[in-house]
Amino acid sequence: MAYRPSYRRSTESEEIEVNLTPVMNLMVVLIPLLLTSAQFIKIGIIDLNLPPAVGGVDAAEAPKETEKKLDLAITITDEGFFISSSLAILKGSSEKSPSIPKSISGEYNFEELSTKLFEIKKKAIGKFSDVDKIVIQAEPDINYQVLVSSMDAARNVKIDDKMFELFPDVSLAAGVI
Repeated sequence: MAYRPSYRRSTESEEIEVNLTPVMNLMVVLIPLLLTSAQFIKIGIIDLNLPPAVGGVDAAEAPKETEKKLDLAITITDEGFFISSSLAILKGSSEKSPSIPKSISGEYNFEELSTKLFEIKKKAIGKFSDVDKIVIQAEPDINYQVLVSSMDAARNVKIDDKMFELFPDVSLAAGVI
């Protein structure tokens, strides 16, 4: 007995042609759009050096210092700025007060910080090997904008309508010592 062929199975093969025209049109529009918008997008980058993540260092492996280093540091606290180096700490009005206290309104004085750092830089040029480096430490509850403004104040200062470079190599410390 002969069975009739199934309707589900087609003995004829149909060739389906893919229409790529809409995809090509999309690419023609998207590629120039992406290329032109790439010019207008600018990414703001803050140049800084983070502390290295290393384990303990043996005393035998510790490098010997042959050059005199300034090791200048700014510590940001709720009271104001403490400026210190490997040689001394810049004292404020009293023994435990910050080098640059907050203003009466409770704002940090970034202009005075830049001025003090300019004075330090003038005295340190030629005497120390690391006159372009500074370390910034901050208490955990310090606002991020204060930290960024402090980094900006440590990088350059404007005196008599002239810009002077202070400490372009800014590093962040892991925490307040």
